[in-house]
Amino acid sequence: MGVMKHKTALCMLLLLSGCAKQPGDIVAAAIPTDAYLQMSCENLASERAGKESQLGTLSGAQEETANRDAAWMAIIHVPVASMSRGDNAKQIAELKGQINAIDQASQAKTCASVKPS
Repeated sequence: MGVMKHKTALCMLLLLSGCAKQPGDIVAAAIPTDAYLQMSCENLASERAGKESQLGTLSGAQEETANRDAAWMAIIHVPVASMSRGDNAKQIAELKGQINAIDQASQAKTCASVKPS
């Protein structure tokens, strides 16, 4: 019986680790600034605005997926939403990293703030 409990606990841990994360819990990927350092301040501001828009769209979808996963876990103990390709964590991490790289490039080039006010 002890072996069965350990297998069950292991299975539950694997299922829990498969749940989609909330957008705020996703860490930015490390993105080099090299490509952004070649851009003008105006282009950096435009690029940042585009990335922010994409991030907003994906974050909304990610939040919905994470909430659905939590609901399914409470009902059937399976993260159904993220298993059906609704998890955008990788894209969100990359967008956050790109925005950070744009901000770093903007600071290095002493651009006026490119962040939305």
